[in-house]
Amino acid sequence: MKIAIIYSLPTRRALTTPFKGADEDTKDSALEIAEALQSKNVEVILVGVSEDTINKISQVKTDCIFTLIEWDGEDIPLFLHAMDLIEQSGIPYTGSRLTTMRTLSDKVKMKEALNAGSIPTPRWQVFRDGTEPVREDFQYPVIMKLALTHCSIGLTRSAVVDRPEEVSPHVEEHIAMFHQPVYVEEFIDGREFQVTILEEKGEPRVLPPAEIVFKKGGKDSFLTYESRWDEEHPDYNLSSVKRAEVSAYLTKRLEDVSLMAFRSLGFCDYARMDIRTRGEEPFILEANTNPGLGDSDDYGMTISYKAVGMTFADFVWKIVESCLRREKVSQSRF
Repeated sequence: MKIAIIYSLPTRRALTTPFKGADEDTKDSALEIAEALQSKNVEVILVGVSEDTINKISQVKTDCIFTLIEWDGEDIPLFLHAMDLIEQSGIPYTGSRLTTMRTLSDKVKMKEALNAGSIPTPRWQVFRDGTEPVREDFQYPVIMKLALTHCSIGLTRSAVVDRPEEVSPHVEEHIAMFHQPVYVEEFIDGREFQVTILEEKGEPRVLPPAEIVFKKGGKDSFLTYESRWDEEHPDYNLSSVKRAEVSAYLTKRLEDVSLMAFRSLGFCDYARMDIRTRGEEPFILEANTNPGLGDSDDYGMTISYKAVGMTFADFVWKIVESCLRREKVSQSRF
């Protein structure tokens, strides 16, 4: 069997920003996945694509494509074009379909989809120019997030706002700086979990949850961009990831809301849900179609697959098996 790993290279725009580290790690992930698949006796070809070489996707000849296209922000049109080329190839590919990607690449659409599916998520509001009236039923503090980026870009300590009159000025500043909509949601002051879902034999399986443990509490207990990517920043060592210790009730609640989101939003093969709890009631912050893949214990996903005795190679191969099974089932219907 031959598998092509198609991964995105940083765009020229991304390389000019202070956040290029979030785009440069995709190649490292591709190399790790290639090694994992080779240990399963698979022939692997690596296909890195840039904004100038995106049409290479149409030339790929392989049995399966492992997708690692992670352009976001102003590069989302490139991301969707790449996914469209992959879908047009007719080759089985891992991960969620283009329709799901279109929804979840925009976090406003993601929040709308969560609301439509009656899936618990913090109360929120989108701002497109910053002049919109702030909803009156917010419970404070609230936190500002960018609608079109991932990897905590735009999240700093100043993203948490305590009073209604502070929302609009901060939002306007974010919109001017990042040139995209901002959404504001209630800050859930509680525990934070990363819940991995892996499809096996056509059924989603929730792996044991991982928990992000913060050294500071309250409004300081969230992941900033610097805490995730800047090893020289004081925030970098303020959190760690471990296997979660939770009650039977909370375990069931985390599983239930994760499966609801997986099915309602149309995920395939695997996903990661970022969840906060108020007491023992979970709220989905984000539903991730492109979570970081690697063998590092800094990843909640790694903690979770190791908790059930899987190696990274086992986990990656399960994703491929799910992809190929889905394609086989699809073909058998015609």
